[in-house]
Amino acid sequence: MGAGINTEKRDTPDRRKSPTPIISRYTFFGGRRRTVRREEDKNRYLFVDIYSTGLLVYVLTLLCLSILDAYLTLVLIEKGKVIEANPVMAGVLGYGIMHFTIVKFVITAAALIILTVLKNLRLTRLSLPFALYLYIAVIVYEIYLYML
Repeated sequence: MGAGINTEKRDTPDRRKSPTPIISRYTFFGGRRRTVRREEDKNRYLFVDIYSTGLLVYVLTLLCLSILDAYLTLVLIEKGKVIEANPVMAGVLGYGIMHFTIVKFVITAAALIILTVLKNLRLTRLSLPFALYLYIAVIVYEIYLYML
């Protein structure tokens, strides 16, 4: 082969030249990318199609803790032991218990969806365990207040 001759026989451009999109046709159906394979790609924002079981456990646990937090908060407010400290959620609580619960769940679920999609970022890998420990601490504190 002579120097400078292109021996590549592709009809389409190399797909690896452009970054992986956040949402693609493989996000929900037929994806195969579980992790970042190349060392040089690990420092870029890369998205995957298939998520780990551990991540699912984290997300479901955080959602359950959020629901438990909402329940305990409502019980403690009803008993007159606490007030809702978050002004946004206090405003929502003025519309009723159902609105409060739905808004709390939707906000938590939306944040977890974003963190799941961005799972390869260092910030996300630190945020999920931090959120888990924070929720556990809040719930332990709420149970303590309930026992008083």
